[in-house]
Amino acid sequence: MKKTWLLFATITLAISMLTACNTQDESNGTKDTSQEQVETDTSASEEVTEVVEEDTAAVKEDSKEQPAPEERAAQMTLDFSANGEDKEELATLTESDEQNYSIYKLDGYSLTGEEPNKDSLYLDDNSAIFMRVETISKDEASYEVIADNMSQSMAAVSIGSEPVKIDNSEKLPQGEGISNPIGYETTFELGTVSGYVFEQGDLIVRLTIFDQDSVNLTDAFLKMGETVAVK
Repeated sequence: MKKTWLLFATITLAISMLTACNTQDESNGTKDTSQEQVETDTSASEEVTEVVEEDTAAVKEDSKEQPAPEERAAQMTLDFSANGEDKEELATLTESDEQNYSIYKLDGYSLTGEEPNKDSLYLDDNSAIFMRVETISKDEASYEVIADNMSQSMAAVSIGSEPVKIDNSEKLPQGEGISNPIGYETTFELGTVSGYVFEQGDLIVRLTIFDQDSVNLTDAFLKMGETVAVK
């Protein structure tokens, strides 16, 4: 935009200079020679050409610095554990209908809108086993506010005990593009609730996993959650 305004300003200045010269000559009762007029026109033309060339070069340079985002593959393999057993299964890229993200989803799970800005990724065989997915643009909120809110939410759902902060990095979200991951876990008689927050590109991602000991799919949900990214 700055280059464009400079281009218009230069053209305007060149025209103004020509007009001013003609006006001054007319007021003095003199006339320019054809050679002087040609030299003036040529000088102004060269100035405009230089600015246009600079503007074009800047556009080309910006294009090099901002490559088009790579298209995500239709499927990818996820490694996870369930009930102490290591598994490797294909997951399919699935877009949220309510939010600006896509996620790789394992077979046997469904993604649906739960309420505005909240989705539920649940186990088809038992919808009580699910992960709430929330994504927030960094333009709308700060990471610190969302992380603090997660801590307070986990404390609120804990009954008779404080939530445990997850310090083991292997149990926190990890992968390409993920930064500043934090996590909390609270235990109940029948299972656990785990909460995570991390940054992924322009998104702040918040995951809340509701699991039961008899099912034990927290790691599977987490591995899917790690693939959340802007559509």
